[in-house]
Amino acid sequence: MKKFAVRGSIALVVLFFIALVADSLVAARAEHRISQNIYQHSNLATPPRVQVAGFPYTAAIFTHEMQAVTVNATDVNVPGYGLMSVYTSAQYVTVSAKDVFQGDITDAPARKVFTRLQLDGVLLGNRMHINELLIQNKDDISPRGGWETESIFEGTPDGFSKPATVEMKLRVKAGNVILSPTRILKGPTDRSEHAKLVSEDKLPADIAQSIKKTFSLTLRGDDLPLPNNPVRVYVAGGSMFVESEQFYTRVSITDLTPTAQPLREEDRPGL
Repeated sequence: MKKFAVRGSIALVVLFFIALVADSLVAARAEHRISQNIYQHSNLATPPRVQVAGFPYTAAIFTHEMQAVTVNATDVNVPGYGLMSVYTSAQYVTVSAKDVFQGDITDAPARKVFTRLQLDGVLLGNRMHINELLIQNKDDISPRGGWETESIFEGTPDGFSKPATVEMKLRVKAGNVILSPTRILKGPTDRSEHAKLVSEDKLPADIAQSIKKTFSLTLRGDDLPLPNNPVRVYVAGGSMFVESEQFYTRVSITDLTPTAQPLREEDRPGL
């Protein structure tokens, strides 16, 4: 009797392990299909990283609800902006059993669609005409510092020879992302390479005005690669992030595809 119980326990463990492996294989196949589908119907240079959530994943066959599908695309060449990373997540998506296996989502109800853009110092520096722009958290400049809506920007404005360090305020207003300088912490007294770096109260008025104008930027919500207007902006880890959210909407695979510039002929995916 004891031997029978031991053998039964071992058999259950083996069956559980087989089921776990099979579930992982089905999830991996769905992730690959979604990634390739997006890659082949977009202007991305490389396939995006895709992850489907839910354990076990195949439970969605019976619940008809996929917990989440996320698409993380890096180096997306967005028209008018340049290279950025785009992360999109569709959560609690209603699917059929066939969709679970094939990784297909077409006009499916979803409780939430979340999109996050990551803009680094190179991209923002080009938009603001600031060379070698550095983005830092205001209160915690360590790489592990959390997200903040106030920041320190440091870089050399076009026409200047030395960098300025400016305290910034980041806000979303009327559907647009507004970057506003609040204080010049340190700036050059003139445009020459011999300029001294001093605080704002010691800067000539015209120089201070020019620096603040350069460090001011408005990103129109309808120009950003987002499904709707941004709701949140912050800095973390040396980059600026912009997020949008949609609730109780419908989603397709194409909605998870970042908008990118058309690839050159030699960069297009081979089909």
